[in-house]
Amino acid sequence: MMIKKNKLAIYGGSPTIKKKLPNRFLYTNSEKKIVNKLINDSIKSGIPFRYSEYYERLYEKKFIKFMGGGYADAVNSGTNALFSIIGSFDFSEGSEIIVPILTDVGGVTPIVFWGYKPVIADISKCSFNIGLDEIKTKITNKTKAVIVCHIGGEAADIIAIKSYLKKRKIILIEDCSQSHGAKIKNQKIGTFGDIAFFSTMSSKLHSTGGQGAVIFSKNKSLIDRVKSVSDRGKIFSKEKFTGNYNFLGINSNLDELSAAIGCIQIDKLKKIIDRTNYIGEYIKKKLDKMSVTMNVGKQIKDTKNVYWFVRVSIDLSKIRISKSSFCKALIAEGIPMASEYDYNPFKYKWYKSKKTLSIAKSHGFDLDRNTTPNNYLSLLKTDFVIFVRESFSNKDIDLIIKALIKVEQEFKK
Repeated sequence: MMIKKNKLAIYGGSPTIKKKLPNRFLYTNSEKKIVNKLINDSIKSGIPFRYSEYYERLYEKKFIKFMGGGYADAVNSGTNALFSIIGSFDFSEGSEIIVPILTDVGGVTPIVFWGYKPVIADISKCSFNIGLDEIKTKITNKTKAVIVCHIGGEAADIIAIKSYLKKRKIILIEDCSQSHGAKIKNQKIGTFGDIAFFSTMSSKLHSTGGQGAVIFSKNKSLIDRVKSVSDRGKIFSKEKFTGNYNFLGINSNLDELSAAIGCIQIDKLKKIIDRTNYIGEYIKKKLDKMSVTMNVGKQIKDTKNVYWFVRVSIDLSKIRISKSSFCKALIAEGIPMASEYDYNPFKYKWYKSKKTLSIAKSHGFDLDRNTTPNNYLSLLKTDFVIFVRESFSNKDIDLIIKALIKVEQEFKK
């Protein structure tokens, strides 16, 4: 690929990507048709649609098939999925749950609401995912569970983590919110842990509409307990409510409208996975061949990543400007990216608020103050992310590569 020495857009030149890259066009007439059918059936029968009915059961069956067997509970958000999971285990007071420094706020707050202590672990030295070495340093005799996030469509080192935790009888929870369909050694993530959850909000690879999530496990008894907690503590027998409420829980049900959309979307997921994997691998190969300052960060062997975004590392010793200035030049060229993927939920006011401190004190623990681990800070200095959407054409991807090399040629030493 020939790169002309054009003036950078940040200096007033013409950007490489002149038009904004295409939106996802996630929903089509197929979703419209099933939603219209649901509403028309309700109008005809006079019966309003609710939740835990035909489409939710169908959606759960389709999701289970996608995962290769198991059990599932569809709920209304990733946050409430984790809330239901944690509540279903009924850990003893003062229990600790290890969480990664890099996660969504909703991946932590349910722990606090249940009165358990979130213990912050660093990410690994070479990825945005939590690592086994970092987990080991945080385990105490109060550790009951570890949450492992597969960030950006990139699989974490879940096999090693699973082996270590299993020997110590510590629960492994997989957060697969950004990584539907990613694999290690041809096994889907979400099937390694005791239980897993997948966000299905509209920005994710797989969607049930504006919001939603699925809880998945190979263990039926775990999903049975989760279904109780996620439906206000109800007790079911053969999927029918017995009239008893034995658990503490909240209403986290997914509605029929969202489930109907999910039934269509799940059938599109394989194509989305294959396309995002192709885009990410293409960018990785091109950078390996053409770039002297950038590369896609080190990844676990034998993985199929689905690239919700591509994580790019810069060798700062090989460029003449700061990473911040370099990224500003990339953005000006039209690349859909973020100069930092800075999702540290513990740096915000909620974590040190009176309410959070009160909950911690009432359950006899202090909050973890180590909110800026070393590996996390190091990767913020060197890594940026390029957002990947399945709607990008091959021409779009080539323009991204062209823009990356254009900026590199201007600023490399």
